[in-house]
Amino acid sequence: MRRRTILASGGVLVGTVTAGVASQPSGNARLLAAAREPGDAGAASTTTEPILPGTAHETPLFEIDAPRDGPTAMVFGGIHGDERSGIETAHEVTDWQPDAGTLVVVPETNRVAVENGEREGVDGDLNRHFPVDGEPASELARGVWDAVERHDPDVVLDLHRSLGIYGLHREFVGQAIFHSPAARGDALADALDDVAVPWYLPLHRFTARESSLSGSLLFQKAARDLGASAYLFETTKFLLDRATRVEMTRLATAHVLAMHDLLDAEGVG
Repeated sequence: MRRRTILASGGVLVGTVTAGVASQPSGNARLLAAAREPGDAGAASTTTEPILPGTAHETPLFEIDAPRDGPTAMVFGGIHGDERSGIETAHEVTDWQPDAGTLVVVPETNRVAVENGEREGVDGDLNRHFPVDGEPASELARGVWDAVERHDPDVVLDLHRSLGIYGLHREFVGQAIFHSPAARGDALADALDDVAVPWYLPLHRFTARESSLSGSLLFQKAARDLGASAYLFETTKFLLDRATRVEMTRLATAHVLAMHDLLDAEGVG
């Protein structure tokens, strides 16, 4: 069977800087085409179900089943409602075509916060509601975790956006990939530096950091309770326009799916 070939390096983001803001990048067309188009085995099928139906938190979950068996990956956007690049990317991913396994996407995880354009929802910061000991700390967190347990993912990717750069700005964590011990954070950072970061923005190269899993974030709970390869991806608003942030986020998502065999790809991290 012919394999799709994905260029992991050499498709360097092309853009210009105007008043300190990167323009929309060209990205890696071959990688994104592999994510968007059905493979040799045929098209995937998609079903939709609600999380917490009939409540203020009701939000859709999309399950995309490939024609071949493989791992399950879950992608979350909108845990923080004002981080639009992850939300926009997750909505796009609902139309992607995995070659193997199951791709589960929740584009607007914290629906109330997304609708209000705010970081937090009615119960505060959702991404602090998954403690090490005990049940998730809010109705929404329990509904999200029920969906995670039901799908039992091998891979979890949580999409975010910070205001500054990790290691440069004390309070911020942008351009960083926090990951579980079983995940491939270093390979993802290297791939993104090759295809998504222009030479004229050296401070925006990605940093990978292994998480201790001792915190109360969703990706940490998925790793420690389910053994998932889990990632929290952060881009930054600092010197990047929204289109560039979205492009970096969609490339990160496609690379994660390729590295974990949901996309049939050669030469990816």
